[in-house]
Order: sequence, then C-alpha cells, then structure tokens
Amino acid sequence: MLAISILGAFGLLAAMPFIGIHPGEIARDAIASFKGSSLEHEQVADYESVGYDFGAIENEDPEIAKAAVYALANSLGDEEISMLFPLVEKDLHVEVQKAALYAIGNHDTAEVKKFLTHIALTHENVDLAKAATYALSNSLDDDEVEPLLKILRDASDAEVRKAALYQIGNAESNEAVAALVSVIENEDEAELQKAAIYALANTDMESAADALIKVLKSDAPTEVRKAAVHSLGNMDTDKARRALIDLLENQ
Repeated sequence: MLAISILGAFGLLAAMPFIGIHPGEIARDAIASFKGSSLEHEQVADYESVGYDFGAIENEDPEIAKAAVYALANSLGDEEISMLFPLVEKDLHVEVQKAALYAIGNHDTAEVKKFLTHIALTHENVDLAKAATYALSNSLDDDEVEPLLKILRDASDAEVRKAALYQIGNAESNEAVAALVSVIENEDEAELQKAAIYALANTDMESAADALIKVLKSDAPTEVRKAAVHSLGNMDTDKARRALIDLLENQ
C-alpha cells in the first residue's frame, strides 16, 4: 500500500509543473506523511537501513520516474536525501537509477559520500558504478580527493578507475597531481596512463605541466606521449606552450 502511495506521489510530482503547482510543496507534504507512517524513516549511519521501498515504481514509464526523482530531490534536505538510496539498489531502469545517483550527489554529507563510494566499488553495472563516481565527485570539496583515490585503488573495473582519474583531475591539489603522476609512472595499461594524462590537463598547476613534459621527453609509447602533447595544448600556461615549441624546434 505504501509503495502504491509513493508511486502516486511520484506521478503527481512529475505532472506538477504542467498544472501550475510547485512540486516542492507537495513533496514536502508527502515526506511528512511518509515519516508519520508505520515505516517511519530512521536517519542512521548505515545507509542500508533506509525504510523506503518504492516497489511499484519499477512498472512506471522511465521518463516519468526520472522526472519524479528530480522533482522529489529538489525538496529533500541533507537529512532526507537517503530516502533515494533504495532507488539505486533496486532493479530499475538504469536511467532512473542514474537520476537518483546524480540527485544524491548534490548533497555533501558523510553518509552520501559513503553510499556513493560503496556503489562505485560494488555495483555490477559498470555504467552505474561510473555514474556513482561522477556523483561522488560532485559531493566533494574542491580539494577533497581521498574517496576518489579509494575508488582508483580498489575498483576492479578499468572503466570505473578511469572515471575516478578524470574526476581526480578536477581537484586543485598537490595530492591529486601526485596520484595522477603515480598512475602514469606505475601503471602498465596505456588506457589508464592516458586517462591520467588527460586528467592532468584539467589543472593549471605547475606540477601538472612538469609531469606532462616529463612524459613528453620519455620513451613511453607513442599513444601515451601523444596524449601528453594534447594535454599540454589544453593547458593555458607559458610552460606548456614552451614545451611544445621546444618539441617542434628539436625535431
């Protein structure tokens, strides 16, 4: 019965903009009603204990379900966003699950970061694991990289590790640059090396340019050195431009 009520609320939320009613007000009322039910949601550190099931949503049109997820998420605060966690772990349309992940990633609580890291490392669907990585990056502070480093170290799938590398490159910190350089120097897989090189281009830190110039002057495979050339070209610094000029002058 609760699942049917929630599905009805989702459908109503998706239709609100078209009938002139603000979805946030309805969502807040719905949440208050849910909290008063026999399945009252407990805010606990263990995200797996969230009480909402959303069972009937698996039969809904994915586009309507996505719209409902985003509409509902707009009304949820940090202490309520965990009610969306079950949508990620249920067997739903992948786009609905991604919508839930991105909505969750708009919050920066410790519980959110723990949940998204867990999904990135354990979900059997690689696309969802990557989406969790991107969502996690959105929840982190500008210089916060440890959760992404954990995914880089522990993920078993190369595509998920590459997703972590690209997001690490968005962090303006020496720790991020050092992690990317370590991959370039110690990984044997060229695709991971290239991902780290492209990620370095996201920062204008001098240490990133130094690392790329080192790759350029090394005996690394052509595709890896070519990636370094492209990345230097994307860095708007005098040092990067000088390295490319020197390369051409010394051919």
